[in-house]
Amino acid sequence: MKKVFFSCLVALFFPLMTTAQSRGNGEYALTGYKIDMTVNENNSFFVTERITVYYHVPKYGIDRLIPMSNEVDRLDGTKSRNRAKISNIDVPGNPFRVYNEGGNKVIELGGNDNQITGSKAYVVTYLYDIGKDRGKGFDEFYFNLIGLDWDTTIDEIEFSITMPKSFDASKLGFSSGIKGSTFSGNVTFEVEGNVISGRYNGTLRAGEALTVRLELPDGYFVGAENALNVIALLSIIGSCFFVLVALGLWYTYGRGERPVVTVEFYPPEGFNSAEVGFLYHGAAEVNDVVSLLIYLANKGYIQIEEIEEKTLFAKKDGFKITKLKDYDGDNPNERLFLTGLFKTKASGMMAMFQEIAKMSKDTKQMTTNPEAMAEFAAKTQGEEKREVTSADLKNNFYATLNSIVANLNSKANKYTLFEKSSINKNFYFYLMAIATLVLVTYQPVMEYGGIEELLFALPFTGIGLILFILFTIVRPPMTITVNGKPTRSQLPAVLFGLAFGVMFGGIMFVYVVLPALLMDEIYLLAYIIGMIGITIIFFCMKYTKKRTPYGNELLGKIKGFKDFLEQAEKPKLEELVMQNPAYFYHILPFTYVLGVSDKWIKKFETIALQAPHWYRGRKAFNSASFGRFMSTTMTNASKAMSSSPSSSSGSGGGRSGGGSGGGGGRSR
Repeated sequence: MKKVFFSCLVALFFPLMTTAQSRGNGEYALTGYKIDMTVNENNSFFVTERITVYYHVPKYGIDRLIPMSNEVDRLDGTKSRNRAKISNIDVPGNPFRVYNEGGNKVIELGGNDNQITGSKAYVVTYLYDIGKDRGKGFDEFYFNLIGLDWDTTIDEIEFSITMPKSFDASKLGFSSGIKGSTFSGNVTFEVEGNVISGRYNGTLRAGEALTVRLELPDGYFVGAENALNVIALLSIIGSCFFVLVALGLWYTYGRGERPVVTVEFYPPEGFNSAEVGFLYHGAAEVNDVVSLLIYLANKGYIQIEEIEEKTLFAKKDGFKITKLKDYDGDNPNERLFLTGLFKTKASGMMAMFQEIAKMSKDTKQMTTNPEAMAEFAAKTQGEEKREVTSADLKNNFYATLNSIVANLNSKANKYTLFEKSSINKNFYFYLMAIATLVLVTYQPVMEYGGIEELLFALPFTGIGLILFILFTIVRPPMTITVNGKPTRSQLPAVLFGLAFGVMFGGIMFVYVVLPALLMDEIYLLAYIIGMIGITIIFFCMKYTKKRTPYGNELLGKIKGFKDFLEQAEKPKLEELVMQNPAYFYHILPFTYVLGVSDKWIKKFETIALQAPHWYRGRKAFNSASFGRFMSTTMTNASKAMSSSPSSSSGSGGGRSGGGSGGGGGRSR
């Protein structure tokens, strides 16, 4: 009898025990949830939620999350999206705060001063407007009375829905459970006139929803605001406007006379290879300066020797550069190149800082006067060597290289090459690009996450996008080619643009901007149009530089010279070699800055050449092996010279959760 009595007690109290344990998430539970809705004729809903919370542990309150966009999922497989305007928010008798987060309007119930345990009731009211009905051939009231995003259990759910006009009650249905569920067995309801009232018989667990759907005749809702997103449309118009302005600037200041291309067998007289690179491209690049290695060798200042370098696991081809004599010319950049080439690394950064301090009063002179730059380089580098290899140049020569690039790209040089009126417009292009980015990013990110996420999204995605366009599209770095393929010499700049633009800016885009854009198709469309517009703006910036008559004349000669290098036939080349046996080597450095070195070397594989006076090989000389050596040497030299040290010290009921509204909440 005792066993039977004990078994009866267990059978009686076990369901109550398990029910009690199932309530809440261990910290809090919703013990009562009553929804009163007034559905307006314009498809907006005035909602009053009476939420009773039981706090098992001390909490400051709860956050009610209401979605600002919805993907409506119907039983017939059709889907649509809508954006909601949430207004008239109030929490009578309780402190509250409202902000945006993750595409939700967050209503913070309760302050942050006093923690609560036990039972607490809140009343939340708001107007939820989803605009014009998206259904084709019908209207519908499809709403998540309880959303999928609560993280605790909900008991004692009651609802009352007042419709604006009569309706067909046979088209009314409910669903409950996990997302996509069509189960309706736990809901009891009645319809009296235009009022639907009922309750959910049971407990909704975390992640479960209660949804109502009522199919209505087409035209049931009238006076609803069109879902047209005015701000997104204005951002599209603004993006197009800035593109038109950019095109106007290019048309006004960038169009110039086409250069007259003349047949040239030699580069323009009086310019070294780095300067020809600047004249041709309009801006000097690192590889333009590296070409001075061969240029100065032809002048008799250095010797380049082919050597075998040993690494930990293998041997590889390398080079050694030997100084033959001091520079005695009058070109400051050539002097700086030769001086920096044979200087060892400075003994310490303190020496450089001390020298900078001494020269601080002459900073302007140092940056505009090449001789002062050379003097500075000489004082801040180490002792002079007579021979250097790639290991000596690595993380050492980059300062000299950057100084020469900066000097070639000086304003004085640019004003000689381009009309002044055409090269001072970059500010306006950058301003328009930034304005376009702000236009297409501001509203969606503000709605999705608020000002905090906007302050992160704009600078990261903006800088990443601009660097990506500059480094990979608008101004790709010069390349040296081997067997018709780009070498690794251009990779540092390209990889920087890709890494910063795609990885750094891309992470913020994927996690913040993209989810915000997906809230509304027109936001995504506006963003795509904006990105296309920004690209066009930068292209206009690139081509707005209008050459002076002198700059145009030089460009025509260089283009004619390049055409000759690419198209020259063997008889003409043999004639030029007969006239000048060093012709091939004299032209070689210029082929690198013009990107035709491989074609040039290949043309001479069947033409008898003497080894240049500045070259020392490990094997018998022939044109083919020399060409391979030079391609490898220029690649390795460019990589070593430009490397810099890294710093050291990341049914009618629809589907559950398939309607508008709902959302969820959490404790705080």
